[in-house]
Amino acid sequence: MADPEWSKHLADGLRRNDIRFYATVPDFIVSQVLEHLWRDDECTVVTAAREEEGLGILSGAYLAGRRGALLMQNSGLGSCVNTLASLNFATQIPVVMVLSHRGDINEYNPAQVPMGQAAEGILQALGVRYITPHTVEELEAQLDGLIKLAYTRSLPVAVLLPNDLTGGRYS
Repeated sequence: MADPEWSKHLADGLRRNDIRFYATVPDFIVSQVLEHLWRDDECTVVTAAREEEGLGILSGAYLAGRRGALLMQNSGLGSCVNTLASLNFATQIPVVMVLSHRGDINEYNPAQVPMGQAAEGILQALGVRYITPHTVEELEAQLDGLIKLAYTRSLPVAVLLPNDLTGGRYS
């Protein structure tokens, strides 16, 4: 069963790592994280029209000295492939992507299944290091190291949020 505090732990972990600038194409799951960030006066949250626009916004924020994260559904990863490859990887601009994982076990919407099945393969093909924490304890154990890697290596990383962590969206 999902821990109802997972979203607070994730928001706290992002802020603990000095991530204060966020771009999002929100969905039901990442909105639970955004609720914590919207209430924090030290955080800036920008809603993007498309996910790759969020990468551009966050890349500019990084060049201005701010750390950022993109919160989106994993279906938006397909829209980000070229931007990740030609901007973030090519110019070594780090970004933390937080992806709700739709299209997995118990998915009710058949349109979500193809990208749900492809998400990990896309991340691997691009060389994006990612974590898939199934419990709050795993999230706490892995998140700081992942973010440190992003900024040490100047490369994108991702947190793929599985249904057993978040409770998913089943209807």
